[in-house]
Amino acid sequence: MIITELISGLGNQLFQYAAGKSLALKKDTILKIDRTWFDLEFEKQTHRTYGLDPFAIQSEIASQAEIDLYLRPQSSNILDRIQNKIKSYQPYYKQRVYLEPHFEFDTNFFKTSEDAYLSGYWQSEKYFKDYASIIRQEFQFKLPLQDKNLHWQQLISSSNAISLHVRRTDMVNNPDVVKTHGSCGLDYYQAAASKIAEGLEQPVFFIFSDDPEWCKANLILDWPVHYIDNNQGDFAYIDMQLMSMCQHHVTANSSFSWWGAWLNPSPSKRVISPINWFADPSKNTSDLIPATWQRI
Repeated sequence: MIITELISGLGNQLFQYAAGKSLALKKDTILKIDRTWFDLEFEKQTHRTYGLDPFAIQSEIASQAEIDLYLRPQSSNILDRIQNKIKSYQPYYKQRVYLEPHFEFDTNFFKTSEDAYLSGYWQSEKYFKDYASIIRQEFQFKLPLQDKNLHWQQLISSSNAISLHVRRTDMVNNPDVVKTHGSCGLDYYQAAASKIAEGLEQPVFFIFSDDPEWCKANLILDWPVHYIDNNQGDFAYIDMQLMSMCQHHVTANSSFSWWGAWLNPSPSKRVISPINWFADPSKNTSDLIPATWQRI
């Protein structure tokens, strides 16, 4: 059994699930989800919630007893205790609790056993590229769009649509997030919009943001623009659903818009992402962006 720990926002949860699913498929075992992070009082201060219910995922939620087998192993059996002691001297990727060792792709990932608990972010397509078709099936949105979102879907499907994602709220207001991530400035969005629109016939931009009013006041483009401003709170995932329906994509330094672009299966899509994903430009993000995407 593989258990994958889900934490943080929706984009991170999708990476964590995809890596766990890929490993379970590789090892021919089952995947279960640990979502207890969202039940902790301390973590509730982040306003993050479990976000995979809208998707057609096939894995079960791990019970507390199953989680405890990995995180709180207690056994009176002397052989079990000896085996656990022996495992503690094995390489990190052979431990029952597999802690992500660094941000870039871990080449030892698939060397772990078929009995492991995964704790990390796993932000690279390399963790699940071999099983991309299965991941796409499980990351299908279960419910059709309605009302205003159906209107957006119709506009997207009838135009040369480009999604552009602007993440602002926590990236400009939360000091800890600002210190770690920073945010993409207007210069990036103007340059990315010009680059992605080159040679496209009648491009139309669809702007997705947690601060749509700021975008309306500040993000002025030379092409037709629609501002998607009706999916907040528990319905924010619909923005990702609509992003995935666009033909091309400009992402923020955000795993949310990363998935909005990746879930578009078109091999001819254009995707532009920021070259600086973190406030510290020296952090290695070479495995984060798929090879067919462009960074500026």
